[in-house]
Amino acid sequence: MDDIWSKSTELVDIKWLHNNLLICYIETLYAIIVYTGDKRGAGTDSQVYITLFGNNEKRTEKIHLKNSNNKDPFERNQADKFCVKGDYIGELTKLRIEHDNTGRLAGWFLDQIIVTNLSDPETTYFTTCNEWLAKDEGDGQISRDLILNKQSSEIQKDNQYKITVYTGNQRDAGTDVDVFITLYGNLGETDAIKLDNKNNNFEAGKKDEFTIECPTVGTLNKILIAHNNQDFAPNWFLDRILIEDVNAHHIYEFLCDRWLAKDENDKQTACFLFPKTSSDHEKQPIEAMCKDDGK
Repeated sequence: MDDIWSKSTELVDIKWLHNNLLICYIETLYAIIVYTGDKRGAGTDSQVYITLFGNNEKRTEKIHLKNSNNKDPFERNQADKFCVKGDYIGELTKLRIEHDNTGRLAGWFLDQIIVTNLSDPETTYFTTCNEWLAKDEGDGQISRDLILNKQSSEIQKDNQYKITVYTGNQRDAGTDVDVFITLYGNLGETDAIKLDNKNNNFEAGKKDEFTIECPTVGTLNKILIAHNNQDFAPNWFLDRILIEDVNAHHIYEFLCDRWLAKDENDKQTACFLFPKTSSDHEKQPIEAMCKDDGK
């Protein structure tokens, strides 16, 4: 009798362990970052859903993307971050993104999506859409299947970026405030990085050079340049910025030609800039580009 009870208890323990391991295996958390594009009317008031697909026709249920880190999700030129629970389906291969076409402004221009299975945070999946999900734009579709590309952290080694900042020649164009830059690419984004090389930077008509090291963000598609407005004379007229991706041998040119000031233009001290080109200057030394027009 004791032997039977002992074996029965072992079976119960094994069954309990199996069930709990199965639950852990089936359910997992996914971190999802959704980038809405920078086009007029790009944001949406619709409810947005995502379905993740793996190998052998495995898929999650349709997941409602709610509880964003932003109060108003899916606004123009905004990144929304979500942590959602879904079925564990192994390696991801594609996703389906869709909305219910409700709300006053239903159309949506989707830029890109990044997905991380938090049980394997070393691997990130990304996809670029760059299309409308709208009944009255593009092809009229409000659901799209997008192939996911895998990016392992083993590949995401520190990359070096050489940044050259040109301050304009206008009167009082220079500033002594702290200036920050954020890089955005198809593989992710950096934190806000302070541009500081211990020199007297951002003087009128001058160029300043900085080197930063951070995980690669892939192909640059925009930057955010900003200052903290904390100085006696904080106004700054930014002419342009050159960024050399040292590992990829690419140079990007970002034209600005505007004030970042509380009492000039639109009174903003931060702005997004988009590359004039991402390939015209490939493999051309940044020093050569810095010689033009004497800046």
